[in-house]
Formats: sequence, structure tokens, C-alpha cells
Amino acid sequence: MLTIDEIKDISFRKGRGYRGEDVDAFIDEVILTFEQMRKEKSDLIRKMDILATRVEQYRADEETVRNALLSAQRVADQCVKEANAKAAAILSDAEAKANKMIKDANGVTATQKDAYLKLKGDSVALRSELEALYNKHLKTINELPTDAVLIRKQEELDRQYPTQAEEPEVEEVVAVEEPVQTQTAAPAYEDTFEPVTPSVPDYTTDESKFSNLKFGDNYDVDAD
Repeated sequence: MLTIDEIKDISFRKGRGYRGEDVDAFIDEVILTFEQMRKEKSDLIRKMDILATRVEQYRADEETVRNALLSAQRVADQCVKEANAKAAAILSDAEAKANKMIKDANGVTATQKDAYLKLKGDSVALRSELEALYNKHLKTINELPTDAVLIRKQEELDRQYPTQAEEPEVEEVVAVEEPVQTQTAAPAYEDTFEPVTPSVPDYTTDESKFSNLKFGDNYDVDAD
């Protein structure tokens, strides 16, 4: 391949043939063309170097970006993994706490229900005791005499055991004048009846359904 210097230094033998001026003009044009081509080649080489440098830089940047993406992906995966683990732990802890709360609530409910049922049972027992005591007192009250019974008993006792004697009727005596005598005059009449001492009935032998009744501050109804 010819260089610019070889083209410049070329010489032709003189003889009959082409004109020397035309040959020199052509050689000058060829030299200009080669110089232009060399200049363009230099520019292309420089641009290729720039492009190659940029490509290398792009490759380095691409590698950096790839590494950054991979690192970001690893970080994201780790974050997701840790988040899932934390979420699972929180969910498990929440479920455990919820189960414990439910268990405690069930225990409290069962305790309160048992206490309520016991209270109801005590109320039923107290009701039964009060009803029994009330019936017992009511029976005792019903066995006590009423005003009508007292009046009837008093009338019966007055008939059987009168406490006052009937006074006999005294006939009116007309006085007759007699001679005065020295002895003491006899009384107009003498009482011919003896005073009646009323007898007191023996109530200890009178059997009655109230003979066993007891009264007093220390009387205990449940003692019988």
C-alpha cells in the first residue's frame, strides 16, 4: 500500500506519452485525497477510542447496576423474609394471647356461673327454711286461742263455776206494836244461809290442746 510520502516522491521517466502537467495534477489530487482519508481515519479512530471507552464505562456501569440490582434484590428478599418471620411471630403471639384471653374468659365465666348457681341454690335452701319456719310459726299461731274462743271459754267457766251467790228475796215484814218488855228484843229476822265460798277450778287437770304452750323471752320455737 502506498503512503503519502511515496506518492509525493514518485517520479516517472520522461518520454513520449502523457503530459507531465496532467500527471502532476493527478498526483496532487491523489495526495489530497489520501490526506483527507488519513485525517478521516484518524477521526474515526479517535471516535472509536471514545466509543470503546464509553462502552467499557457502560459495561462497568452495567455491572455496577447489575450488582446494585442484585444487592437490592437480596436486601428486598431479606426484608420480605424478615417481615414474614416477624408477621408470623406477631400472628402466633396474637393467637396465643387471644387463646389465653378466651381461656381466662371461659374460666371467669364458669366461676361466675358456678357462683351464681350456688347463690341460687342458697336462695332456694333459704326459701325452704323460711317456708318451713313460717309454716311452723303459722301452725303455732293457728293453735293459739282467738277472742271468740276466749269469750266462749269464759262463759263456760262462769256457768260451771259461778263466783257470786244470788241474794234471796227478803219479804217485807210489818211491825206490830207490842208491850215494852225489859229483855232485849229479838231481831226481826236472822240470816238463814251460810256464805258460799266459790271453789277455784283446777285448771291443771283441764286437758286442752293449749296446755303444752310455753311463753317467755327464752322460749325457742325450734326446741320442740
